[in-house]
This record gives sequence, structure tokens and C-alpha cells, in this order.
Amino acid sequence: MDMGTSGFSFKNRLLLLQEEFGEAAVGVAMFCALALGPLVPVMMRQVDPIVGTQSVGGKIEYVTTMPLNPKSAVGQGFHYRYEIRLEDTAELVFVDGEVETPHMIGSQVRVERQRHKNGADTYRLPNG
Repeated sequence: MDMGTSGFSFKNRLLLLQEEFGEAAVGVAMFCALALGPLVPVMMRQVDPIVGTQSVGGKIEYVTTMPLNPKSAVGQGFHYRYEIRLEDTAELVFVDGEVETPHMIGSQVRVERQRHKNGADTYRLPNG
């Protein structure tokens, strides 16, 4: 059984490469995933565009700062997450808001309902 100039089989060579460069490959994969991660929402919006908007009223029932774990906030920053009970449907929805414009529990707010092509609704607090 002739293996060429070295006594290592192809399988053994792959195992040596895995041992030598395995951690570096995982690091490169993680770097690429982190670099491409912010593009996912942009691509999803292109697949499911907004086809209509409507202003609806609601009452804030709960508010918390996000993210809950500051170590997971790398590159995201802090914001408020509101639980808002809509006036027209009594549905409880989650809406993110900026830290600069806090709203108190029990206060009435206007939110923008965004209707998407696939029929799903998303909500956002209008600026100002």
C-alpha cells in the first residue's frame, strides 16, 4: 500500500489540519456570522414589504429596558420594550422605543400598525 512520499493517509492529514486550524476556522465562522447578522432583518423586509400603515391608540401596561443582560448588548444599545394593549382589538403587543423618549405605565400612546404583504402586523412608536 503506497501512500506517496509520506506515510500519512488522507484521513490522517485531515485530522491533523482539523487539530491545527480547528479553532481558527470556528473564529472565522463566528466573525462572518456577526458581520452578516445585521443584514438579516434588511433582507427579511425585502421579502415581506410593508403594504399599509394605520395609527392606533393603546395603553402601556408594562415597560422594561432591553436587553436584559448588558453583556448581550454589544452593538445594539439600550432601548425600552413596551407591552401595549391596543384600543381597537384589546390585543397585547410588544413595541420597542428609544431610551430618550420614555413612556410611563398607564399612559396612552399612539402606535403605528404596519401591515405586511404576508398578512402579519408589526408595530412601532412614531418618532416625536
